[in-house]
Amino acid sequence: MKKNLMSILMVFALLTSVFAIFPARANPPFEIKVVPDNITFWSGTTPVGTTFTVSIVIEDIPAPGMYGWEFVLNWNVPALPPHIIDCISETLNLAIWVANSGPLVATPIDNAAGTYHQSVSARAPSVSVTGTYWLANLTFQVVAPAPWGGVVSTPLTIGPGPGLTYCIVDSGSNELAHGFVNGMYYYIWSPPTINPRFEVEYTGEAGVASKTFNGKNIYKVPLTFSVDVMIHNVDAGWILAGMEFLLFYNTTVLDVLSVDQGTFLDGFAPPGGIFFFSSVDEGLGKIRVAYAILDIPNMTPPYGAGLVARITFNATLQEKFPAFVESDLDIQLDTEAGMTSYFVDKVANDIPFDPEVDGYYRLNGYVVGRVIDLYDQYPDPYGGQGPQAPSDMFWPQKEVDLFANVTYNEWPVQQKPVSFEVRAPDGTMMTVLTGVTNEYGVASVSFRMSWPCVDPEDLFGVWTVTASVDIACVVVNDTMSFHYDYLVHWVKVTVDHEPQTLDYKHCENVVTTVEFESHAQQSYWVVITESIHDELNYPIWTGTTFAVVHIGGAQYCTAKHYTVDLTKHVDKNVAAGEATIHISALYPTLPSYGGAALCPEITKKINILAQWV
Repeated sequence: MKKNLMSILMVFALLTSVFAIFPARANPPFEIKVVPDNITFWSGTTPVGTTFTVSIVIEDIPAPGMYGWEFVLNWNVPALPPHIIDCISETLNLAIWVANSGPLVATPIDNAAGTYHQSVSARAPSVSVTGTYWLANLTFQVVAPAPWGGVVSTPLTIGPGPGLTYCIVDSGSNELAHGFVNGMYYYIWSPPTINPRFEVEYTGEAGVASKTFNGKNIYKVPLTFSVDVMIHNVDAGWILAGMEFLLFYNTTVLDVLSVDQGTFLDGFAPPGGIFFFSSVDEGLGKIRVAYAILDIPNMTPPYGAGLVARITFNATLQEKFPAFVESDLDIQLDTEAGMTSYFVDKVANDIPFDPEVDGYYRLNGYVVGRVIDLYDQYPDPYGGQGPQAPSDMFWPQKEVDLFANVTYNEWPVQQKPVSFEVRAPDGTMMTVLTGVTNEYGVASVSFRMSWPCVDPEDLFGVWTVTASVDIACVVVNDTMSFHYDYLVHWVKVTVDHEPQTLDYKHCENVVTTVEFESHAQQSYWVVITESIHDELNYPIWTGTTFAVVHIGGAQYCTAKHYTVDLTKHVDKNVAAGEATIHISALYPTLPSYGGAALCPEITKKINILAQWV
């Protein structure tokens, strides 16, 4: 096949030219170049899969001028996969002459051989050209990862087509002598730009590092709980191979029942290739954990986030209300073992780390004598269980079920009327209800969150419920507060061209960033949708995009912030002019599956230009 291509350019020139072939003659020096001639990427900022462009440029062509070109670009291909780079597309400059042959090589890219071969020639009525031109733009993709601490590289060597000495011919099919400027590609390992960190979180409650237990009496019902030590932000470029930490706790109030191995490293080491060690010093309140990959040669560099260890505690001390007991769950470096970082790589070098997120435990006191405990339908600890404990949020028109557990020395007080008073944030007394305790000492009433016809959002804020009961001529009460708001409360919508402009061209992507807050402490899945309507109110025909977002974990009185990115393509059918981005929040799913809006939509204006990207 290559022999057949030996003289593609010469043969075509013979067929399209009236001039005879003359021997190659000396010309003033000019060059065909790989541009840029040095292509360097760093693994910490340029991931595998990134694309880049190489141009083939001919500079300062002298008279008699160029009537055709043919070149071959070569790069190295290792004996074993993966390839170093792959060429994925070509763009040819077919505007050099008024008429041309078009590409003469139908399949120019051969990644298995590491070659690109192409040729183009002018044809009548074109004339030869002088000066500087780009011939082809080649798009390559980074394929081979940089070895840890090393570099992967290949030359990009440009040369003539088979049977030729140079790449350029004139209208008489004479080769024009020129120089060659080759390129070089480097992909260099560099440290990642993100650092790993440890976080303490309560088991099953993602992101919850601090917790207060209410309404407990550990002397009647033992209290056990577990926390997870999680690792986050692990970049494969670190080639993390081991980690170690100390966790300190208050031995006066907690005992350690168990320390169990996590699962984070399971997918990155062969079976039997993981080491886990834990010890508990009950005198010092110190837990030591080491977790590492033993089979380094066969490991896969870990990445992502996951569980390092699960620690189960037993509560050993509780005071009488209003006193409470507490303990920090404090992660520290194991300097006693000579550690200067929590994390090491495959050759035991320290890996930089971000600050750890410590945990916190608090157990409020138990109550004896005359007691009333006000709570709602949410499960413990989200429903206000315990003296003066707050509840998770409620949203518009949601039913609120109130309960009051009335006891004397922890024995139910039956058939007692209990009053419930509900006040809005401005102090307005919204309702007063009375329930009667049953055989378990529990009275219950309910009401629905108000949603008036005028300015209903004025009712948003902290509501307060007070329950009271007379037990043997002594009145006792309990209070519970909660936030009333939309489950999703918008903060703002921005687009990726801000703050410089709100303009977008056809065939461009609009990346919309949606920010919202929620007071939700419990877990919910909400759907955030984006639709764009053009100036004529046509929806962009590519349809609505959406993201399913997990919310929850807010602390009482502190809304949790969320950010979602959504992308839409401005296709050619979109009318030029002002377009409107419509953002909606739905729960628990799309309307066609039974979901509904959580709040009014939020919109954003952008401009669609009468231009292509």
